[in-house]
Amino acid sequence: MSSVSFFPSQVRQQVEKTTTALLDLQEKWGNEFPLNTDNGIYDAHPYLFLEAFPSLSPSDVQLLALAGRLFSQSLFAYDDVIDGMSSTMDALGAQAMQFEAYRLLFQLFPSDTAFWTRFRDYMITYARACMQEKHFASGKLSWREYTEPLAIEIAVAKTGIAKASIAGLVELARDDILYGPLVQSLNHYYVARQMWDDLYDWKEDIQNGIPSLLLARVLNERSYEDDCETTQNSLAREIYYGGHAEYVLQLALDSLDRADDLIAEIPDILWRRTIADLRHQCEELLCDVQRIVQDNLQRVRDQPAFTLNLPPAQNPWQRLAWDALDFVVQQWRLGFGEARHIMYLTRQEGFSSDQAYHYGDVFQRALIADALCDADLLLAGHLQPLIEREVGYLLDQRLSSGVGGWRYFPTVPELAPDADDLGQVMQVLLRSAHREAVVEYCEGPLAVLLRDNARPDGSFETWIVPATGRTAQQERQDAFNRSKWGAGPDNEVVANLLYALALYDPARFAETIQRGAAYLEGQQEVDGSWVSRWYDGPYYGTYVCLRLLATARPDSPSIEHAQNFLRQAQRADGGWGLAETSEALSTSLALLGLASVYKGDADDRERAERALDYLRGSQALDQGWLGVQFIRPRMNEPYISQTITHTYVLKAALAWYNIMSVLPVPDKAEELKPSWAL
Repeated sequence: MSSVSFFPSQVRQQVEKTTTALLDLQEKWGNEFPLNTDNGIYDAHPYLFLEAFPSLSPSDVQLLALAGRLFSQSLFAYDDVIDGMSSTMDALGAQAMQFEAYRLLFQLFPSDTAFWTRFRDYMITYARACMQEKHFASGKLSWREYTEPLAIEIAVAKTGIAKASIAGLVELARDDILYGPLVQSLNHYYVARQMWDDLYDWKEDIQNGIPSLLLARVLNERSYEDDCETTQNSLAREIYYGGHAEYVLQLALDSLDRADDLIAEIPDILWRRTIADLRHQCEELLCDVQRIVQDNLQRVRDQPAFTLNLPPAQNPWQRLAWDALDFVVQQWRLGFGEARHIMYLTRQEGFSSDQAYHYGDVFQRALIADALCDADLLLAGHLQPLIEREVGYLLDQRLSSGVGGWRYFPTVPELAPDADDLGQVMQVLLRSAHREAVVEYCEGPLAVLLRDNARPDGSFETWIVPATGRTAQQERQDAFNRSKWGAGPDNEVVANLLYALALYDPARFAETIQRGAAYLEGQQEVDGSWVSRWYDGPYYGTYVCLRLLATARPDSPSIEHAQNFLRQAQRADGGWGLAETSEALSTSLALLGLASVYKGDADDRERAERALDYLRGSQALDQGWLGVQFIRPRMNEPYISQTITHTYVLKAALAWYNIMSVLPVPDKAEELKPSWAL
């Protein structure tokens, strides 16, 4: 319900006026009191029902729309304050929004009108619903008491501001006849919306202690406190394979049917489009859930038996690696569903596919397979069945048309194959003794990349699109590159692909590698890091650039500059992080960066030991680490995965295990270089 693109032009003009008015109010209050001026559906909420009131024009309800926008955002802000997720300044901003909303509403409705009686009732029921949720979150009420009727009651109670749009419209039109059916339709819609949100946000809800019907069904007789100690993956299995996701989606669809039935006798209004849009999302997600569950069950039936037999850990680094590997193997048995990146790309946004949900895991599975290759060096081939299965999966995902190669979301026609996926898959194929597959499947897209997408400065485009003789699809991909995905070289992609070339044929590609390395030296930031376009924070880009320079230009002055950046960024607890606290993913990437250029520095060994202590201390009770924001797509939400966090913990632990297993001798320090960093 976030898009207003289907609104008539006169309504869109009114929405623009609402946005302008919000910006004017923000200027009056100042940025110290945020009014949240981003566009939202409540900019246009009254217009969804306007055609049911022929006596009213869009301009008649502009103030109502602005007041609704302000009040709704104030409540969202207060929700965050109540949940401890925002600051005092946000609370003051919420106060400012409510003041401005009341000021507008009193201009529209005298104090003795029915609007204010209804509005007070909405606020009372909303406040009670918030208190009930807080009681469940605090443990005052048991989650076993969060029944389906109560979940529906709370969802309806929290739609007060949405219902205020209806109350305002009937007051302005002086016609109460449609109040009942419209409010009831809205109630059913928001029950469906709540079910959708509960499924979409369940990980955040369980972390923040926010109750939902979905989680109450999953937790069943167990207490919330017990499930805080349960991994998200076990909950995910229960949600999807226990039928709970299907249940709440079907409940949402039933509610949408009721919402539609209640307005069957009302002339065509935009509200119908809103209901239809959510129904389409729910139906598509339900089909996807059912398909994925069945595919995974079939995969489990077809999957070869595998038992992970690990030798006793020889030191704390290997113990850490075995913990991470155990998690990764568990995820392999589950088909790496947790590592899958899901994005919602609709026709309204210009995409041609009828499929709105797209799933990508090629890059992730290649990263994981690469780490499994690291571990297999210590396990004498024991992981070969897993690695071979992953290689088969990656080859099955290659594009069979156009230039070939791989694209991040295989089902998005507007997405071109890219150099990052190509480079990562090449590394796995080469490390797993499938050089012939590189020759057969990678030479084609590689030739187009280096011929048509290379730049004079030694860099190249991320997207692999021919310069001439393009198909209609390739022309469309190029247009999307420029309008949505973004053109231009990306440091981390250049480094990753060049590293693959260094593994593949360093003599043949020597000039390309050296010119690219020189380009990356020129892109280094003043602090010694490298900026990544597609990855959060500086640590991934710095790691892959250091890895390349260690291979191609071991005497580059950029190496020491980057080392100093990583050294200075380490925190007192031994870890690294993107926000105020350390976390396992950034710590592992920083460790890999230091390991890739390690030459026996005793201080770096001490830094690594401090990081080891941090990683061991940050493990959860199940010996796992939380997912951390990693990939940053240009559209929609960022990508977070526990599996990828464990993958990099595994890779970093093995790197430093190899280093610590052969302690450097001072006069031989320059000769030391871990074999995994070839």
